[in-house]
Amino acid sequence: MIRTIVRCLTTKVSLNPKPLAPNKPKASIDFDNEFQDEIEIRLIAGKGGDGRSSFSKTFQNEFGGPNGGDGGNGAHIILQASKHLTSLNNIRKMYIADNGEPGEANFKKGKSAEHLTVQVPVGTIVKKMNGNMACELVKHEQKFIAARGGLGGKGNYYFLSNMNRAPTECELGASGDKKKYKLELQLIAHFGLLGFPNAGKSSLLRTISRARPIVGDYEFTTRQPQLGTIEYDDFIQIHVADVPGIVPGASKQDQGLGSQFLRHIERCLALLLIIDMSVERPWEQYDLLMNELHDYKMDLTKKPITVIGNKMDDPDAKRQFDQTRQYIPYPLLPISTIEKINIDKLMLYLRKQYDELITDEWRERIN
Repeated sequence: MIRTIVRCLTTKVSLNPKPLAPNKPKASIDFDNEFQDEIEIRLIAGKGGDGRSSFSKTFQNEFGGPNGGDGGNGAHIILQASKHLTSLNNIRKMYIADNGEPGEANFKKGKSAEHLTVQVPVGTIVKKMNGNMACELVKHEQKFIAARGGLGGKGNYYFLSNMNRAPTECELGASGDKKKYKLELQLIAHFGLLGFPNAGKSSLLRTISRARPIVGDYEFTTRQPQLGTIEYDDFIQIHVADVPGIVPGASKQDQGLGSQFLRHIERCLALLLIIDMSVERPWEQYDLLMNELHDYKMDLTKKPITVIGNKMDDPDAKRQFDQTRQYIPYPLLPISTIEKINIDKLMLYLRKQYDELITDEWRERIN
Protein backbone atom coordinates (compact mmCIF):
# COMPACT_ATOMS: atom_id res chain seq x y z
CA MET A 1 0.00 0.00 0.00
CA ILE A 2 2.79 2.43 0.93
CA ARG A 3 4.63 1.55 -2.27
CA THR A 4 1.52 2.40 -4.30
CA ILE A 5 1.15 5.78 -2.56
CA VAL A 6 4.80 6.63 -3.21
CA ARG A 7 4.46 5.73 -6.88
CA CYS A 8 1.36 7.89 -7.18
CA LEU A 9 3.13 10.88 -5.60
CA THR A 10 6.33 10.53 -7.64
CA THR A 11 4.76 9.69 -10.99
CA LYS A 12 2.97 12.08 -13.29
CA VAL A 13 -0.54 10.68 -13.55
CA SER A 14 -3.08 11.83 -16.09
CA LEU A 15 -6.28 13.44 -14.81
CA ASN A 16 -8.12 11.21 -17.26
CA PRO A 17 -6.85 7.69 -16.50
CA LYS A 18 -6.36 5.45 -19.51
CA PRO A 19 -6.29 1.67 -19.65
CA LEU A 20 -2.87 0.11 -20.01
CA ALA A 21 -1.90 -2.61 -22.40
CA PRO A 22 -0.82 -5.75 -20.53
CA ASN A 23 2.90 -5.48 -19.71
CA LYS A 24 3.29 -9.24 -19.95
CA PRO A 25 2.47 -11.44 -22.93
CA LYS A 26 -0.63 -13.59 -22.63
CA ALA A 27 -0.28 -17.31 -22.21
CA SER A 28 0.07 -19.28 -25.42
CA ILE A 29 -2.68 -21.71 -24.41
CA ASP A 30 -6.26 -21.26 -23.29
CA PHE A 31 -7.23 -22.19 -19.77
CA ASP A 32 -10.29 -23.90 -18.37
CA ASN A 33 -8.85 -24.41 -14.90
CA GLU A 34 -10.86 -26.41 -12.44
CA PHE A 35 -12.72 -23.87 -10.36
CA GLN A 36 -14.14 -25.07 -7.06
CA ASP A 37 -16.57 -22.79 -5.27
CA GLU A 38 -18.02 -25.30 -2.79
CA ILE A 39 -16.36 -27.78 -0.47
CA GLU A 40 -17.09 -29.57 2.79
CA ILE A 41 -14.22 -29.67 5.26
CA ARG A 42 -13.64 -31.53 8.51
CA LEU A 43 -11.55 -29.88 11.22
CA ILE A 44 -9.96 -31.51 14.25
CA ALA A 45 -8.35 -29.04 16.63
CA GLY A 46 -5.39 -29.98 18.80
CA LYS A 47 -5.75 -31.76 22.13
CA GLY A 48 -4.37 -30.10 25.23
CA GLY A 49 -1.30 -31.61 26.86
CA ASP A 50 -1.73 -33.64 30.04
CA GLY A 51 -0.69 -32.22 33.39
CA ARG A 52 2.18 -33.86 35.27
CA SER A 53 2.07 -35.43 38.70
CA SER A 54 5.51 -35.26 40.29
CA PHE A 55 7.20 -34.27 43.54
CA SER A 56 10.35 -32.36 44.28
CA LYS A 57 13.30 -34.45 45.39
CA THR A 58 16.34 -32.42 46.37
CA PHE A 59 19.33 -32.82 48.68
CA GLN A 60 18.14 -33.22 52.25
CA ASN A 61 14.56 -32.61 51.13
CA GLU A 62 13.27 -35.70 49.41
CA PHE A 63 9.66 -34.79 50.15
CA GLY A 64 9.74 -31.23 48.87
CA GLY A 65 6.15 -31.11 47.68
CA PRO A 66 4.36 -31.26 44.33
CA ASN A 67 6.01 -29.64 41.30
CA GLY A 68 4.10 -31.03 38.32
CA GLY A 69 3.68 -28.57 35.47
CA ASP A 70 0.59 -27.85 33.39
CA GLY A 71 0.13 -29.18 29.88
CA GLY A 72 0.29 -26.91 26.85
CA ASN A 73 -2.80 -25.82 24.94
CA GLY A 74 -3.84 -27.51 21.70
CA ALA A 75 -3.80 -25.56 18.45
CA HIS A 76 -6.81 -23.76 17.01
CA ILE A 77 -7.72 -24.08 13.34
CA ILE A 78 -8.21 -20.60 11.87
CA LEU A 79 -9.68 -19.68 8.50
CA GLN A 80 -8.07 -16.53 7.11
CA ALA A 81 -9.19 -14.62 4.03
CA SER A 82 -6.52 -13.91 1.43
CA LYS A 83 -6.83 -11.67 -1.62
CA HIS A 84 -4.19 -13.80 -3.36
CA LEU A 85 -6.56 -16.77 -3.76
CA THR A 86 -9.48 -16.99 -6.17
CA SER A 87 -10.69 -20.58 -5.78
CA LEU A 88 -11.25 -23.28 -3.19
CA ASN A 89 -9.54 -25.99 -5.25
CA ASN A 90 -6.45 -25.96 -3.00
CA ILE A 91 -8.42 -26.52 0.19
CA ARG A 92 -8.09 -30.00 1.71
CA LYS A 93 -11.10 -31.89 3.00
CA MET A 94 -9.56 -32.51 6.42
CA TYR A 95 -7.25 -30.51 8.67
CA ILE A 96 -5.78 -31.82 11.92
CA ALA A 97 -4.03 -29.39 14.25
CA ASP A 98 -1.11 -30.22 16.56
CA ASN A 99 -1.56 -31.25 20.18
CA GLY A 100 -0.09 -29.44 23.16
CA GLU A 101 2.88 -31.02 24.89
CA PRO A 102 2.50 -32.54 28.39
CA GLY A 103 3.77 -30.78 31.48
CA GLU A 104 7.02 -31.76 33.13
CA ALA A 105 8.51 -31.82 36.59
CA ASN A 106 9.95 -28.71 38.27
CA PHE A 107 6.87 -26.62 37.32
CA LYS A 108 7.68 -26.79 33.60
CA LYS A 109 4.62 -26.10 31.49
CA GLY A 110 4.27 -28.01 28.27
CA LYS A 111 4.66 -26.09 25.01
CA SER A 112 1.43 -24.91 23.44
CA ALA A 113 0.97 -25.94 19.80
CA GLU A 114 1.09 -23.33 17.04
CA HIS A 115 -2.28 -22.53 15.57
CA LEU A 116 -3.06 -23.92 12.11
CA THR A 117 -4.09 -21.18 9.66
CA VAL A 118 -5.94 -22.16 6.50
CA GLN A 119 -5.94 -19.55 3.72
CA VAL A 120 -9.24 -19.13 1.85
CA PRO A 121 -10.26 -16.60 -0.82
CA VAL A 122 -11.84 -13.30 0.11
CA GLY A 123 -15.59 -13.76 -0.26
CA THR A 124 -15.75 -17.19 1.38
CA ILE A 125 -18.92 -17.97 3.31
CA VAL A 126 -18.52 -20.48 6.16
CA LYS A 127 -21.69 -22.45 6.83
CA LYS A 128 -22.54 -25.06 9.42
CA MET A 129 -23.80 -28.38 8.19
CA ASN A 130 -27.38 -27.39 9.07
CA GLY A 131 -27.12 -24.50 6.59
CA ASN A 132 -26.74 -21.66 9.10
CA MET A 133 -23.97 -19.17 8.31
CA ALA A 134 -21.12 -19.17 10.83
CA CYS A 135 -18.98 -16.45 9.29
CA GLU A 136 -18.49 -14.39 6.14
CA LEU A 137 -14.89 -13.54 5.25
CA VAL A 138 -15.11 -10.39 3.12
CA LYS A 139 -11.86 -8.56 4.00
CA HIS A 140 -8.23 -9.43 3.38
CA GLU A 141 -6.65 -11.13 6.43
CA GLN A 142 -9.99 -11.38 8.23
CA LYS A 143 -9.90 -14.40 10.55
CA PHE A 144 -12.40 -16.89 11.95
CA ILE A 145 -11.57 -19.47 14.62
CA ALA A 146 -13.30 -22.47 13.11
CA ALA A 147 -12.19 -25.05 15.71
CA ARG A 148 -10.74 -24.29 19.13
CA GLY A 149 -7.93 -26.34 20.60
CA GLY A 150 -8.28 -27.98 23.99
CA LEU A 151 -6.82 -26.46 27.14
CA GLY A 152 -3.84 -28.08 28.77
CA GLY A 153 -4.43 -30.10 31.91
CA LYS A 154 -3.33 -28.86 35.32
CA GLY A 155 -0.34 -30.41 37.07
CA ASN A 156 -0.59 -31.70 40.63
CA TYR A 157 0.91 -28.46 41.99
CA TYR A 158 -2.39 -26.77 41.07
CA PHE A 159 -4.23 -28.94 43.61
CA LEU A 160 -1.95 -28.07 46.54
CA SER A 161 -3.96 -26.76 49.50
CA ASN A 162 -3.82 -26.56 53.28
CA MET A 163 -5.98 -29.66 53.45
CA ASN A 164 -3.94 -31.64 50.92
CA ARG A 165 -0.20 -31.00 51.13
CA ALA A 166 0.78 -33.88 48.78
CA PRO A 167 -1.78 -34.06 45.96
CA THR A 168 -1.19 -36.81 43.43
CA GLU A 169 -4.02 -36.04 41.03
CA CYS A 170 -3.52 -34.13 37.79
CA GLU A 171 -5.73 -33.24 34.84
CA LEU A 172 -5.76 -34.68 31.38
CA GLY A 173 -5.69 -32.25 28.51
CA ALA A 174 -9.06 -31.33 27.01
CA SER A 175 -9.93 -32.57 23.53
CA GLY A 176 -10.06 -30.06 20.72
CA ASP A 177 -13.18 -29.22 18.74
CA LYS A 178 -14.25 -31.49 15.92
CA LYS A 179 -16.21 -29.49 13.40
CA LYS A 180 -17.60 -29.82 9.91
CA TYR A 181 -18.25 -26.82 7.69
CA LYS A 182 -19.38 -26.13 4.17
CA LEU A 183 -17.38 -23.41 2.41
CA GLU A 184 -19.03 -21.43 -0.38
CA LEU A 185 -17.18 -18.87 -2.46
CA GLN A 186 -18.66 -15.68 -3.84
CA LEU A 187 -16.20 -13.94 -6.13
CA ILE A 188 -15.60 -10.30 -5.30
CA ALA A 189 -15.33 -8.34 -8.54
CA HIS A 190 -16.24 -4.81 -9.51
CA PHE A 191 -18.30 -5.85 -12.55
CA GLY A 192 -20.22 -9.03 -13.27
CA LEU A 193 -20.45 -10.09 -16.93
CA LEU A 194 -23.65 -11.92 -17.89
CA GLY A 195 -25.11 -13.13 -21.15
CA PHE A 196 -26.44 -16.03 -23.14
CA PRO A 197 -24.09 -18.80 -24.29
CA ASN A 198 -21.99 -17.80 -27.30
CA ALA A 199 -22.81 -14.09 -26.86
CA GLY A 200 -19.12 -13.20 -26.64
CA LYS A 201 -18.50 -12.87 -22.88
CA SER A 202 -15.27 -14.84 -22.90
CA SER A 203 -14.06 -13.05 -26.04
CA LEU A 204 -14.66 -9.71 -24.34
CA LEU A 205 -12.80 -10.79 -21.20
CA ARG A 206 -9.83 -11.90 -23.32
CA THR A 207 -9.86 -8.55 -25.14
CA ILE A 208 -9.87 -6.27 -22.09
CA SER A 209 -7.61 -8.33 -19.78
CA ARG A 210 -4.89 -10.99 -19.69
CA ALA A 211 -7.44 -13.69 -18.85
CA ARG A 212 -7.42 -16.64 -21.26
CA PRO A 213 -10.79 -18.37 -21.04
CA ILE A 214 -11.56 -20.90 -23.75
CA VAL A 215 -13.36 -19.41 -26.76
CA GLY A 216 -15.19 -21.47 -29.38
CA ASP A 217 -18.02 -21.38 -31.87
CA TYR A 218 -20.27 -23.46 -29.65
CA GLU A 219 -22.33 -22.94 -26.52
CA PHE A 220 -21.07 -23.25 -22.95
CA THR A 221 -17.39 -22.82 -23.72
CA THR A 222 -17.22 -21.14 -20.30
CA ARG A 223 -17.98 -23.83 -17.73
CA GLN A 224 -16.35 -22.17 -14.74
CA PRO A 225 -16.33 -18.52 -13.56
CA GLN A 226 -13.41 -16.52 -14.89
CA LEU A 227 -11.84 -13.37 -13.44
CA GLY A 228 -10.05 -10.71 -15.50
CA THR A 229 -8.28 -7.51 -14.47
CA ILE A 230 -8.09 -4.16 -16.30
CA GLU A 231 -5.14 -1.94 -15.34
CA TYR A 232 -5.05 1.84 -15.69
CA ASP A 233 -2.17 4.29 -15.79
CA ASP A 234 -2.95 5.61 -12.29
CA PHE A 235 -2.40 2.10 -10.82
CA ILE A 236 -6.11 1.36 -10.37
CA GLN A 237 -7.20 -2.18 -11.19
CA ILE A 238 -10.76 -3.16 -12.09
CA HIS A 239 -11.85 -6.79 -11.77
CA VAL A 240 -14.45 -8.29 -14.12
CA ALA A 241 -16.09 -11.66 -13.39
CA ASP A 242 -17.39 -13.77 -16.28
CA VAL A 243 -19.88 -16.47 -15.29
CA PRO A 244 -21.09 -19.33 -17.50
CA GLY A 245 -23.85 -18.53 -19.96
CA ILE A 246 -27.38 -18.12 -18.65
CA VAL A 247 -30.32 -19.71 -20.46
CA PRO A 248 -34.08 -19.34 -19.89
CA GLY A 249 -35.16 -21.34 -16.85
CA ALA A 250 -31.72 -21.33 -15.20
CA SER A 251 -32.85 -19.77 -11.92
CA LYS A 252 -35.85 -22.05 -11.31
CA GLN A 253 -35.54 -25.14 -13.49
CA ASP A 254 -31.74 -25.48 -13.48
CA GLN A 255 -31.59 -25.37 -17.24
CA GLY A 256 -28.12 -25.24 -18.84
CA LEU A 257 -25.60 -24.93 -16.03
CA GLY A 258 -28.35 -23.67 -13.74
CA SER A 259 -28.05 -20.75 -11.38
CA GLN A 260 -25.20 -22.22 -9.31
CA PHE A 261 -22.81 -19.50 -10.48
CA LEU A 262 -25.14 -16.51 -10.14
CA ARG A 263 -24.08 -16.01 -6.53
CA HIS A 264 -20.69 -14.85 -7.80
CA ILE A 265 -22.22 -11.59 -9.01
CA GLU A 266 -24.13 -10.78 -5.82
CA ARG A 267 -21.29 -8.64 -4.46
CA CYS A 268 -20.44 -6.87 -7.73
CA LEU A 269 -20.67 -3.10 -7.89
CA ALA A 270 -22.48 -3.22 -11.24
CA LEU A 271 -23.61 -5.69 -13.89
CA LEU A 272 -22.71 -5.88 -17.58
CA LEU A 273 -25.30 -7.64 -19.74
CA ILE A 274 -23.90 -8.65 -23.11
CA ILE A 275 -26.30 -9.39 -25.96
CA ASP A 276 -25.68 -10.67 -29.48
CA MET A 277 -26.47 -8.06 -32.16
CA SER A 278 -26.15 -10.59 -34.99
CA VAL A 279 -29.44 -12.33 -34.14
CA GLU A 280 -32.98 -11.20 -34.78
CA ARG A 281 -34.70 -9.25 -31.99
CA PRO A 282 -31.68 -9.03 -29.67
CA TRP A 283 -33.69 -7.09 -27.09
CA GLU A 284 -35.43 -10.35 -26.22
CA GLN A 285 -32.11 -11.58 -24.81
CA TYR A 286 -32.11 -8.56 -22.51
CA ASP A 287 -35.65 -9.31 -21.33
CA LEU A 288 -34.82 -12.94 -20.60
CA LEU A 289 -31.63 -12.04 -18.71
CA MET A 290 -33.49 -9.53 -16.54
CA ASN A 291 -36.18 -12.12 -15.81
CA GLU A 292 -33.57 -14.64 -14.70
CA LEU A 293 -31.92 -12.10 -12.41
CA HIS A 294 -35.28 -11.15 -10.95
CA ASP A 295 -36.25 -14.77 -10.33
CA TYR A 296 -32.90 -15.59 -8.71
CA LYS A 297 -32.73 -12.54 -6.45
CA MET A 298 -34.68 -9.34 -6.94
CA ASP A 299 -31.91 -7.18 -5.45
CA LEU A 300 -29.68 -7.97 -8.42
CA THR A 301 -31.94 -5.96 -10.74
CA LYS A 302 -31.43 -2.91 -8.48
CA LYS A 303 -27.70 -2.78 -9.19
CA PRO A 304 -26.36 -0.39 -11.85
CA ILE A 305 -26.74 -2.15 -15.19
CA THR A 306 -25.05 -1.53 -18.53
CA VAL A 307 -26.01 -3.42 -21.68
CA ILE A 308 -23.26 -4.23 -24.19
CA GLY A 309 -24.22 -4.98 -27.78
CA ASN A 310 -21.56 -7.32 -29.17
CA LYS A 311 -20.81 -8.47 -32.75
CA MET A 312 -21.34 -5.03 -34.28
CA ASP A 313 -19.20 -6.21 -37.21
CA ASP A 314 -22.22 -8.17 -38.49
CA PRO A 315 -23.90 -6.57 -41.56
CA ASP A 316 -27.32 -6.37 -39.86
CA ALA A 317 -25.99 -5.29 -36.44
CA LYS A 318 -26.45 -1.53 -37.06
CA ARG A 319 -30.16 -1.97 -37.85
CA GLN A 320 -30.63 -4.29 -34.88
CA PHE A 321 -28.82 -1.88 -32.59
CA ASP A 322 -31.03 1.09 -33.54
CA GLN A 323 -34.15 -0.97 -32.86
CA THR A 324 -32.81 -2.29 -29.57
CA ARG A 325 -32.29 1.24 -28.21
CA GLN A 326 -36.06 1.66 -28.02
CA TYR A 327 -36.55 -1.32 -25.70
CA ILE A 328 -33.69 -0.92 -23.21
CA PRO A 329 -33.80 1.78 -20.50
CA TYR A 330 -30.12 1.30 -19.54
CA PRO A 331 -26.97 2.54 -21.31
CA LEU A 332 -26.35 0.49 -24.47
CA LEU A 333 -22.78 0.30 -25.76
CA PRO A 334 -21.96 -1.13 -29.22
CA ILE A 335 -18.74 -3.14 -29.50
CA SER A 336 -17.08 -5.86 -31.51
CA THR A 337 -14.52 -8.10 -29.87
CA ILE A 338 -13.32 -9.41 -33.25
CA GLU A 339 -12.78 -6.03 -34.93
CA LYS A 340 -11.94 -4.28 -31.62
CA ILE A 341 -14.70 -1.72 -32.19
CA ASN A 342 -15.19 0.67 -29.21
CA ILE A 343 -13.15 -1.51 -26.84
CA ASP A 344 -11.16 1.50 -25.57
CA LYS A 345 -14.38 3.45 -25.05
CA LEU A 346 -15.80 0.56 -23.08
CA MET A 347 -12.80 0.43 -20.74
CA LEU A 348 -12.98 4.18 -20.19
CA TYR A 349 -16.69 3.82 -19.44
CA LEU A 350 -15.97 1.07 -16.90
CA ARG A 351 -13.45 3.32 -15.18
CA LYS A 352 -16.00 6.14 -15.00
CA GLN A 353 -18.53 3.74 -13.45
CA TYR A 354 -15.89 2.53 -11.02
CA ASP A 355 -15.07 6.07 -9.84
CA GLU A 356 -18.76 6.81 -9.28
CA LEU A 357 -19.61 3.62 -7.41
CA ILE A 358 -16.49 2.66 -5.45
CA THR A 359 -16.53 3.15 -1.67
CA ASP A 360 -13.90 2.87 1.06
CA GLU A 361 -15.48 -0.38 2.26
CA TRP A 362 -15.14 -1.83 -1.23
CA ARG A 363 -11.50 -0.77 -1.47
CA GLU A 364 -10.79 -2.62 1.78
CA ARG A 365 -12.37 -5.79 0.39
CA ILE A 366 -10.37 -5.81 -2.83
CA ASN A 367 -7.10 -4.29 -1.62
